[in-house]
Amino acid sequence: MSKILLIGSRQNKFDSTDTGGVSILFELLISELEKRGIDFIVVDTLSANYGGKGKTLLYSLYYIFKNIRNVDYVSLHALRNSYLSLGPILVVLSKIFKKNLSIRIFAGDFEDKYLTSNYIQKFLIRFILKNSNSVFFELKHLVYTFKKYNKNTYWFPNVRDEKIQKNKKRTFRKRFVYIGSINKEKGIDELCQAIKWLDKDYTVDLYGPIKYDYEKYSDSYFKQLGINYKGALKSDEVLDVMDRYDVLILPSYKEGYPGVIIEAFALGIPVIATKLPGIMEMCEHNQNSILIDSKSSQQLLEAIKSIDDKIYSHLQKGAIKSFSNFNSRIQTNLFLKHILKGEYVCVES
Repeated sequence: MSKILLIGSRQNKFDSTDTGGVSILFELLISELEKRGIDFIVVDTLSANYGGKGKTLLYSLYYIFKNIRNVDYVSLHALRNSYLSLGPILVVLSKIFKKNLSIRIFAGDFEDKYLTSNYIQKFLIRFILKNSNSVFFELKHLVYTFKKYNKNTYWFPNVRDEKIQKNKKRTFRKRFVYIGSINKEKGIDELCQAIKWLDKDYTVDLYGPIKYDYEKYSDSYFKQLGINYKGALKSDEVLDVMDRYDVLILPSYKEGYPGVIIEAFALGIPVIATKLPGIMEMCEHNQNSILIDSKSSQQLLEAIKSIDDKIYSHLQKGAIKSFSNFNSRIQTNLFLKHILKGEYVCVES
């Protein structure tokens, strides 16, 4: 059996409430490979686990050099920064040691980042894409956009373990929830304004870490506004908390494939979200969700108030059906089929 060198961000060892979506996906992939009995070595690239970006790069390179001779496949799972810092090195090492290299890019705004990059960065991005054996993007439109640099470019969306799915009947109780980072780009200002306009028979609660000290958000800030801010959740608490609510709200300005939407669909919870490219690939307006323009408190308010028992029942059925597109077992099978070729191992449900 061949061995894979997996390179990506693992869970935060020191603060489990600050484990981002990329780390969740990488840990889930590790779990899927373990189920299949696939032999692999992991190189962790999460800077929080090393105490800084400089140390992270040095340790990552050390473990890559140490292990690359002993594997058959190299697989980098990266955001743009680690893609640019590690990608060129991995291309060269893979050529020297004759290893197959796959690259999985998590940035939903990768096209925008590419277009605003300088000449050297654009050259490096194209160099990595062209010299990888396979490339994976989480958005379909990114696959179409960058396939011209590598014909072996595939879709690997945000996914979740199928075990989390619940097919239960829900009733509409006017209970809404936001779960995510607390910062301006997540549409927190618009959400707070919409909440202030709502009647008292609605409940809208906010959960998530307040990440940036330079922004205005704090416990006291939300108390002054009369907003129900409930604090940060550990990754293993999200599903249980979300299950207490009827609708997920995600009024972001920028997103890729938000994992929290997939988790909502797994629970049969409809979504109110903004019309962003990744979200519109996941959500179908008036089928499993209600889609609005970003930065519009008025549209958000109208979307919340538009839901009644009949509409909710329809949206809930659509949400349940939508989860199959983001089933980790199915998507991991496809990933392995592409990178392992004839050694592909399929796991059935």
